[in-house]
Parts: sequence; structure tokens; C-alpha cells
Amino acid sequence: MKNDKPMPSKSRRSVMLAGALSATGALALGVPAAASRAQALKRVNVGMQPIVNGPIYIAIREKYFEKLGIDLNLVKFTSGPAQFAALAGGQIDLAWGGMGAFLLAKANGQDLNFISVFMDYNPLEALVVPAGSPVRSVKDLAGRKVGLVTGSDAHYGMVRAMQANRMDKGSVTLLGMAPPQQIAALQSGDVDALYLWEPFLTPLYEKGARPLLRLSDLDPGSAFLGWAGKRAWLEANADVIEKILKGWDMGLKRMREEPGLAVRYTMEFTGMQAAQAQAILKGLGHFGATDAVDPASPVHWAKGSPLNRVMHDFIAFGKEQGLVKPEVEVDVDGYVMTRFMKAAAQGR
Repeated sequence: MKNDKPMPSKSRRSVMLAGALSATGALALGVPAAASRAQALKRVNVGMQPIVNGPIYIAIREKYFEKLGIDLNLVKFTSGPAQFAALAGGQIDLAWGGMGAFLLAKANGQDLNFISVFMDYNPLEALVVPAGSPVRSVKDLAGRKVGLVTGSDAHYGMVRAMQANRMDKGSVTLLGMAPPQQIAALQSGDVDALYLWEPFLTPLYEKGARPLLRLSDLDPGSAFLGWAGKRAWLEANADVIEKILKGWDMGLKRMREEPGLAVRYTMEFTGMQAAQAQAILKGLGHFGATDAVDPASPVHWAKGSPLNRVMHDFIAFGKEQGLVKPEVEVDVDGYVMTRFMKAAAQGR
């Protein structure tokens, strides 16, 4: 990935500007009062990748988090690994990403635990071929090359699709590369297909690319998204986590009432075009902040639940692919810390 250095979000730059005005004597503008309010808020630095995340963007812009006493500062990243370094170094408090890829990182020594399950991204990840390709099925990829991100949900989906089609491990050459490099390789003919996700897919579809399958075909897939943090920080800030969960639900409720806000604020936060944001929002699944403790929910988290079994299988995939040492034991069942969701559900 190019330039994974975290950059201040617009909201953070606004706070910095307010501070500068105060320092230059802008007393008549009421800046000291604003600064005083900011000091009363709990600053939480959270990683975010440039995706459509309506509930969070709305909760920030509509000041729901502020009303809960939280200054939620988005720090922008383009990949998960860059967030891991920032989380370990204390630059961010929470990292945003997929449960599967983060679980592999945990197996390899990262201190990561999820606080909730917020999104279903599985319909937005797909194995695609370019316009005019003779490839019509996964089996047709035998002897060909596929670009993907090693250790990602896409990698997991590709391996499991090959196994479902009884294809040998080496029958398809899997080339690990970042999304921009995958797209360049497809255009140059260096790969025959990509297993990728939005927002990278829409521009390919506009050029005639077509999907062979989606990660959601696994039913369930592994691409469920949310925030994860270091266990000690999470335990020391349980009240903050519960407020973040409440803020998410407030943003989700408003988004369902007024979907256009999700598109508008996505454009502001990411620079994405409106048509692309609308298309992604249509295929994106959202969950209430406490749904993972509801036995009736598709993202229910408990030992033996469908999502729990997928994460156990993700670790097995990691070991099969040499991404996790065979002897490593991972506490998959404790990966999602349900205590925060249970407390939020009880209204504490």
C-alpha cells in the first residue's frame, strides 16, 4: 500500500484550527468555551479505512458521540497491517477491519479483541475476471493466475472455492499483491482474475469485469467488520466502549431514516463518488451494536455459532497456507469480548 501513514481526519483538523484561533486571541468568537467543551470529551483515536461507513460518519457529523462525551477521532489508513503498528504503538486505540484477517494477526502475536460485529461485507467481495475473458467458472482458472491480498478474506474465499471444486492446491497460481497492484496486473494481463472488494470493484465493473462468485456464496463468508483493540485498554475503558456502541446505534437509526446522509458523509470523509457510494451502500449489511449477543442474529457470537465456526475455520486456513505456525493455539472463542455488548444491551 502507498502511504499508510495515519493522517488527521477533518474533525481533528477542525479542533486543531480552533486551538490555533484561541492562541491568537480570538476571544470574541467564543473559542475558549468551545475549547472547554472539547477538554471535557474523552478523546478516542480510531483507525478507519476509506469505505462506506454511514453509521460512524453520521454519528460524528451529527455530534452523537459528542453528546455521549466522546471525541471520536478518525485516523485514516489504507490497510490493516499499518493499523496494527499504530495500535501497538499507542497512536490509535481501536483498529477497524475484518474479523478473519485480524484473527490471523492475533495468532501471530498482535493483541486484538473485537468489541462488536458491525458490518457484513461479504456481498462486496468477489472473484472477478476482465471483459472478454474466456473464464466462466472457478475450474476454468486451472493453470491461470489470480491476484489477491495474502491472508485476507479474499484469500480465504479463493482457497475454499478451489477446495469446493476439488482443485489441487497448485492448480491456480495465487499472487499476493495490494489492490492497486492487482488492478494494474489485470489491466496488463499479468493476472487472469482478481479476488477483491469494494471500493475497488465498481470501477472494474464499469469496464466490463464480471464476478465469478462472491464471498457471500460461502454462507456465511468471513468478511464481517468492526473495531478491535488491545485487551488491557478495552477493559480499562469499558464505559467508553459502551458509549461507542450506543453512538453506532444512533448513527445506524438515523441512516435507516435518511440513507442519503450516509452517501453525503462518505463523500466528505473518503472522496468517493456519489454513485459508487450508493452502489456499495445497497450491498452492505449493517447490524445493531449488540446484535452479536442475540442468538437470533446471523452474527451471534458464542461457542459453536455459525460465525464462531467460520473463525475457527479461518485459523485452520491460516495454518494450511503457512500463515500461522501449526503449534499456535488461539483463543477463538474469546476473540469477541461480549461483555461490552451485554452491558450496552442492559442499558448500563
